[in-house]
Amino acid sequence: MRRAFIAFLLLAVSASPAATDDDWHPYANPRFGYTVDIPPGFAMGPEADNGDGARFHAEDNGATLMVFGTHPLDGDFETDVAERIGYEKQDDWRIIFSRVTPAWASFSGARESDVFYTRAIALCDGSAAYFRLQYRKSKLTSFDGVISRMASALRPSDGCRAN
Repeated sequence: MRRAFIAFLLLAVSASPAATDDDWHPYANPRFGYTVDIPPGFAMGPEADNGDGARFHAEDNGATLMVFGTHPLDGDFETDVAERIGYEKQDDWRIIFSRVTPAWASFSGARESDVFYTRAIALCDGSAAYFRLQYRKSKLTSFDGVISRMASALRPSDGCRAN
């Protein structure tokens, strides 16, 4: 009887969504036509004056998140990503991972007690969407799931049409 109760309890817990799943909220940018899921605990700051994105901050752990769109020069996504990696290096970040494809890119870096992870996608009109999450090295493993979910959630909006 006890085994049946424990099995039922485990089944009920696994069938119901985790509370943290409900705490995520979407951010959509109409100017560039992208969406991304924002993790729980991140409060939105002011949106950029030019409408390209927004900044978010998590009070409980000091993490910062930027989401933004851009129009790469000549629509060259891979060159835009390479330039952004160069900017990070100029700011004394040590790039520890990078993977760049024609459709998406990911790169991360470390500096003193902080790390960052950036994900970018090429959008259908020659523009690109990015998110950059910066947090303490001491929180490295606790952000693995956050990064994974955000990377898979960064996508073009439904109205995005190829030129």
